[in-house]
Amino acid sequence: MNRLKHHNTRRIGGFTLIELMVTLVIMSIMVSSGVPAMSALVERNQFKAETSKIHRAISLTRSNAVYRSEAVSLCPLNSSQTCGADWNGQLSVFSDSNSNGELDHGETILYSIPAIAEDSPLKRAHSRNSPITFRSDGSAFGFNGTMSICLSGVTELSATVIVSNVGRIRIGQDTNEDGRVENSSGSPVDCS
Repeated sequence: MNRLKHHNTRRIGGFTLIELMVTLVIMSIMVSSGVPAMSALVERNQFKAETSKIHRAISLTRSNAVYRSEAVSLCPLNSSQTCGADWNGQLSVFSDSNSNGELDHGETILYSIPAIAEDSPLKRAHSRNSPITFRSDGSAFGFNGTMSICLSGVTELSATVIVSNVGRIRIGQDTNEDGRVENSSGSPVDCS
């Protein structure tokens, strides 16, 4: 009597090549559609952080002028320790007792803001070719202006930090609702 042996035929766990390929195609579609959205989110967050950093630095400059009872300036210092024009470079807040826009002997750097990386889409500019200087009473008479922050290629991502003669610091608004922030004179910020 030959008994037929019953083989236990359990399926071995795993995926077929077709199942694996379909899964990889679906995953690659999801990743490729998510990466641009993620990079745009990162750029927007960098922009907001830079705007906040500039606002805080200008506020810190004014606070130090009042606290120290002397003029305090914010500008990009060049190699000769005078205020330069490259607002994308490192910005320094320093005591400027004679309000000359130079870091003289006896004057100290109080705070520094790192330079924007050359490959960064962020750009900073100041409306005047002079430092932002606050006097001991907190006023900025003669040193007022607009600091603009832009994200290259995105016109709706621009910001301004406006300093008035009396020392008021405010973030610019889009008052005419055209999607572009205005500077202190009401003109839209040019981020080209």
